[in-house]
Amino acid sequence: MADKQKDDKKKKVHDEAPVDLAARVGSRSAPSEPATPPAPAPPAQTQPQRIDGPLPPRRDPDRPTVIGGERKPALDSSPPPAESDEQKTAPIISVRAAPAFGEIDLVVTPLPTPDDWHRFELALRKVRGVSQLRPEYYRHGVAKMRVAYEGTDRLANVLRAGVPGYRVRVLGEDRATIQILVSSETDERRPG
Repeated sequence: MADKQKDDKKKKVHDEAPVDLAARVGSRSAPSEPATPPAPAPPAQTQPQRIDGPLPPRRDPDRPTVIGGERKPALDSSPPPAESDEQKTAPIISVRAAPAFGEIDLVVTPLPTPDDWHRFELALRKVRGVSQLRPEYYRHGVAKMRVAYEGTDRLANVLRAGVPGYRVRVLGEDRATIQILVSSETDERRPG
């Protein structure tokens, strides 16, 4: 028990002594050592990239470069050719032209599959007065075709009268285009 009391007294004396925290941290050096600045710490690799700092290089040194990519293009000393008013206002040439005399564009919907579109084209070729049929495009169930028609009646009236195997409803018509809605006779018989 006596040893325990001695140990407790030593702890009390030791605990009551003033503690120099600055010396423990290392900001003050011992008087016998000369003052030297601390060595800089290596940069930590785990820090996130700064957004406001300089950007990293875009080229990876391991990635191959284009031959001659570093060279700046030689400046041409000749002035650029001046554009005339004719070149600036020239119309854009379109591949598709307006229907010629005796032709009309026919826009048909809905033809859900290319097979339906092909069957409708074959049925349209059987209509009296239709001599030539040229497909323009087919997208999302809408087919556009250019039809050469010769007849005394308007093509819209002839189509209403009947395309073999189809019921036709004219949605719109102008001088160069007819838009129609079709349903096959087999579609009407199917229970829906």
